[in-house]
Amino acid sequence: MKILTFVLLLLLTGTASAATPPSTIANDDSCDVALLPAATLLLPYFEVDFLSPSTTAYTTLFTVQNTTAQPQIARVTLWTDWAYPMLTFNIFLTGYDIQSINLWDVFARGVIAPGAPGQPGGTSNRTAVPQNFWPPGAQPLQNDQNPHFLADAATTCASNPGPIDAALLAELRSAFTTGNISRPDCMVANKVGSNNHGANAVGYATIDVVANCNANSPLSAFYFDRELLFDNVLLGDAQHLSPNSVTGNYAGGNPLVHIRAVPEGGAAGSVVATDLPYTFYDLYTTGAAVRTQDRRQPLPSAFMTHFIEGGTAAFNTKLQIWREALAAPTSCPIAYSSNASVEIADEVRFDEHENATYVPCAGIVGEHPCPNPLLASTSSHPMTYELFPPAATSGDIAGWIYLNLNNRGSSAYSSTRNYGFGSTVVGRRQSQGWVVTSMFAEGRFAVEMDAPAVGNGCSPAPDLSTRAAIGPAP
Repeated sequence: MKILTFVLLLLLTGTASAATPPSTIANDDSCDVALLPAATLLLPYFEVDFLSPSTTAYTTLFTVQNTTAQPQIARVTLWTDWAYPMLTFNIFLTGYDIQSINLWDVFARGVIAPGAPGQPGGTSNRTAVPQNFWPPGAQPLQNDQNPHFLADAATTCASNPGPIDAALLAELRSAFTTGNISRPDCMVANKVGSNNHGANAVGYATIDVVANCNANSPLSAFYFDRELLFDNVLLGDAQHLSPNSVTGNYAGGNPLVHIRAVPEGGAAGSVVATDLPYTFYDLYTTGAAVRTQDRRQPLPSAFMTHFIEGGTAAFNTKLQIWREALAAPTSCPIAYSSNASVEIADEVRFDEHENATYVPCAGIVGEHPCPNPLLASTSSHPMTYELFPPAATSGDIAGWIYLNLNNRGSSAYSSTRNYGFGSTVVGRRQSQGWVVTSMFAEGRFAVEMDAPAVGNGCSPAPDLSTRAAIGPAP
């Protein structure tokens, strides 16, 4: 036994001495979006039936988790399906904290995060990391001990999000259902969303790590220069619940899209070089000190996902599709209607016998006007939706679909653009997207999963002058 132990010790010692350092330490310097702690979380699609009681209402819940011992501030922005930011609130997370938000509470009750019975509504109000997370004699971090917090964080974050006043709640309900809002200061049509999803509130959400608590959204001139942080510390997930036994009685869940800052770290307003050619917030950083100042990974544009429709178990598949907005942001909703009809460059549907169907002339630039599929900035549709390619005549109930979500708008750069620090993008870049596949059956079973991407946010945009072969991006 002693000899065996001695030999093992020699082997371990030899292995350690022979080890070489990794070839690179820039392991996070990537456009590949992974399930890792992130600086921004994206909820690609939410839907809330706020007119029904909570026991039967279709709703969306999401959770935000702080992975560090230091307190963090997560700013949530709710966007309409035409990419208009209607509501912004902050979640203060103590060390290792976690907070869940049920959007039914927001739209039905006008409360961001209800407290325990008998307590006012609001997010976590714990004041310090629990003692048992620390070694004997160590002191816990207090809530103001994050070196990246701004000086006003203590005052702006002193109170938790309270009830939404009646006037704002009415505006929220209208914006996320009919798309109409009241803006007397805007001499334009006040339309910020669609009305083709019934009485349910529909939109998407972004969640950013920030340095203080206020109501600024990514439309604000101060958001990127003064408040956004770059620490990859947040995790999150979402659930879509359909508790009505008549219309659903199923639920599905999936991680949020985790978008990392590359490189990470630094104070609010810091300007640090990144190798990313463009960023997730590219459409909104035109007024920032440097166009890539948010440093968030860009998302891919092309996806391939499985579907199943019909059969003895009555399977169904829906695709939750998020699109990068087409219209440049403005404080007044003058151009947001263009985000209602964002083109899809190409889509092809395959059955299990490799029979392909597609929408005529999609992806052929020279053939406009062309019946290209048009979808809003966020939407959810069954595979039987009229703008998806029809099923083949083979009778197969399953297959897969290829989606090239380039929109020819936010991706179109006709000349070289300087993004700071000498990096440039020439010609076109791909526009960003995300797809979540939701499968359910018999009103009892459901599952959600991210659709596999066939490239990343730095992949070159496909040549749309001809129908190129479908396959992974280089």
